Amino acid sequence: MEGLSYGDINDDVLNAMRKPRRPYLIAVLVLAGIVGYAALVWVYQLQQGMGVTGLNRPVGWAVYITNFVFWVGIAHSGTLISAILYLLRAHWRDPVSRSSEAMTIFAVMTAGLFPMIHLGRLWAFYYIIPYPSQRQIWPNFYSPLVWDVCAVSTYFTVSLIFWGVGLIPDLAAARDRYAQTLGPDHIRTRIYGILALGWAGQGSQWLHYGRSYLYFAALATPLVVSVHSVVSWDFATSLLPGWHSTIFPPYFVAGAIHSGLAMVLTLLIPMRKLLHLERLITLHHFEMIAKTLILTATIVGYAYAMEAFIAWYSGDRFEWQFYRWRMTGSPSWMYWMTVTFNVLVPWLFLFKKIRTSYVFLFCFSLLINVGMWFERLFIIFTSLVHDFLPQNWGSYQPTWVELSITLGAFGFFSLWFFGFSKFLPTIPLSELKTRLVERETSATDCCQVRIGEGADTPHPSVMAIFSNAGRVLEAVKGACDAGYRDMETFSPVKLEEVERVMRRPKSPVRFWTLAGALAGLAGGFWLAIGTAQVNNLIVGGKPSVSLIPFCVIAFEGTILLGCLANLLGLVLHARLYRRTLSPFYDPRFSRDRFGLLIRCTPVQLELLPGLLENYSPEEMHVHQ
Repeated sequence: MEGLSYGDINDDVLNAMRKPRRPYLIAVLVLAGIVGYAALVWVYQLQQGMGVTGLNRPVGWAVYITNFVFWVGIAHSGTLISAILYLLRAHWRDPVSRSSEAMTIFAVMTAGLFPMIHLGRLWAFYYIIPYPSQRQIWPNFYSPLVWDVCAVSTYFTVSLIFWGVGLIPDLAAARDRYAQTLGPDHIRTRIYGILALGWAGQGSQWLHYGRSYLYFAALATPLVVSVHSVVSWDFATSLLPGWHSTIFPPYFVAGAIHSGLAMVLTLLIPMRKLLHLERLITLHHFEMIAKTLILTATIVGYAYAMEAFIAWYSGDRFEWQFYRWRMTGSPSWMYWMTVTFNVLVPWLFLFKKIRTSYVFLFCFSLLINVGMWFERLFIIFTSLVHDFLPQNWGSYQPTWVELSITLGAFGFFSLWFFGFSKFLPTIPLSELKTRLVERETSATDCCQVRIGEGADTPHPSVMAIFSNAGRVLEAVKGACDAGYRDMETFSPVKLEEVERVMRRPKSPVRFWTLAGALAGLAGGFWLAIGTAQVNNLIVGGKPSVSLIPFCVIAFEGTILLGCLANLLGLVLHARLYRRTLSPFYDPRFSRDRFGLLIRCTPVQLELLPGLLENYSPEEMHVHQ
């Protein structure tokens, strides 16, 4: 990004959203055809029954559950890059975070199809949803399958909100660009205007937006760890050899992040070239992802080694014979392939020549994805075909139906990602521009008194427009020292140093987040305990009210309502419900210009322009 201006960043990202050309349309039609074919195969399965699949006794879970676990895992890298690395202030994540977040949304959407496909009787899917009915049948909140529904639906909702909130400033930039190039009445201008929610880049909006985004990241971080932990409990809470293991939660989480990061490389390397984003997404960003893959590969390799050690050290003859069969029996080819593709291949990124080659990065990411898919299949079906009783041992072979629907899942995911890459900003403009602001500003003493907001007022005021964030900071400090107390800034990015100098109060969004989280905590326990007391049944030797399993539901409720309340607080305090923009707004404020609006008295109005001239504004507008 060296040498790029605010306008260059704006143009590079928004130019990718131009009218699609013929190759893009052909690719979309091919993907739509694959999805349509898979949908017809699913209809065939619904008509003929689950007998058209390879499922049998004792194999009740196989490719469909493999796809569910795989796609939930793919979704994890988006939250890792967007939330966890945001909290750690890892700036290399900026150009790849938006696409990773989109990948999370589409992967969860794809994963959500497979429990319904696997169910067979699709029309009965709503039985697992907790809602009051005359039948008085409630889901069993002791079951990890019900935990799955709560965890994955919460993850999808939170990820969608997190992604949508991050898009708001960039959608405003798209709105202003299309208003200038296509006219204010064009359909694209209208659509982006609605999606931008009245965003004007005011300092007061950035204040609430910044705190809200931080709280979203803080809430999403434990959620990403919990989701695949809950998925792993689908297996770990059983008694089957190979499944009944306490290492499954961290093992599954590490594997999920591992496969997700590989998918980021698979998608972004060609996207960078096709959308001409080479100046924004550089080899450095892919190299950092490759280094992270080395870490996750090491954790996955350690989990593989611990599986063998636990099977041997436990002294459980069933576990040990089962693990030896996995390594040397009929599925051994799959075992050694997963070790090679998931551990040994990523370790080659230790060599700089390999991790700085686009060809190696792309090819190895494909191998990792293949390895992680087969790892999920290997974990799921081997424990079912080779359990405690030799007379119960069986075999499994997927049919064309399962493979066709699996192919359709990849087409479904790719179709959504193609649409995203052409109709929404694929790179967060505001976050990249923030790096330029950091270079232009420096630490400045705070004002002696707190500065109030001066926008949208009928009083006399002066608007100064700058091309440099550092000049805005100097002008704010100068006007403050001269006795002006009502100011508002307009900018394409959050000006943290300006907020600090103006001594803006902390955003009250935090109280909304806390209230929502506490309500979700209480509501989760209330739902689980209340439904358990309807039939008052003892399940699995536990009393009808058992708080430890119900903690999962309470945790998901805490995160879900905390995020919803956080969003509500942001909308209300940042006034994102407005249909019209501030009368002082200039479309250049979403691109590469900064505005400083100062409210004053009629007497001060004569002196203020002269004061602001000392800071070299490009333009000044006096409002009587």
